[in-house]
Amino acid sequence: MISRITIWTFLLILCILQISCSKDEPAPTSVPSVLSNEYEGFLKLRFTNSFPAFDETTQVDVHINKAGEMTFSSGSLSYDADDDNGQSRIRRVGTLTLNPNGHHFDNNGEDYVDVNENTAVDETMTVWYWDQNNQTWVQAINETINDLWNGGLAFSIDDAVLTGSVVQSVTANGSVIWTLYLVVVP
Repeated sequence: MISRITIWTFLLILCILQISCSKDEPAPTSVPSVLSNEYEGFLKLRFTNSFPAFDETTQVDVHINKAGEMTFSSGSLSYDADDDNGQSRIRRVGTLTLNPNGHHFDNNGEDYVDVNENTAVDETMTVWYWDQNNQTWVQAINETINDLWNGGLAFSIDDAVLTGSVVQSVTANGSVIWTLYLVVVP
């Protein structure tokens, strides 16, 4: 016969095993929502310059999930401009390669996204001056410019949905206008 102590010992061991073998609470399968909607749209870049004159535009697709995580497509923009004003001549040939990334942030209760433009610049710039005596252009500069734009851009999600959220910068390279356009994903 099995004694009472053996039965109680056996039951105690079963309880301990049951407790130690019980499954832990499953980890959450989704990231917590910080936005009430998902968004689709595009980030548009307009790059202009006055001398030499060019005006080029490109765009990349963007998706923002409810966790505020952003995914972008990649894109590029090319330009080839050659101008002279009678005294100097400048030719700029280049390509901008866009690989942006970003994330949501709260700005005093309003939803914004911070976008790192992550844009590689590969350009060749040649400058000539007019030699009045020889009646010809003389090359003064021929340089390759490799740069990376990583300034970070802050866009209002509400503005992006209504009319487009715009960030503009004017530099020695030209005028850069970034516009984020979004629609709510139903």
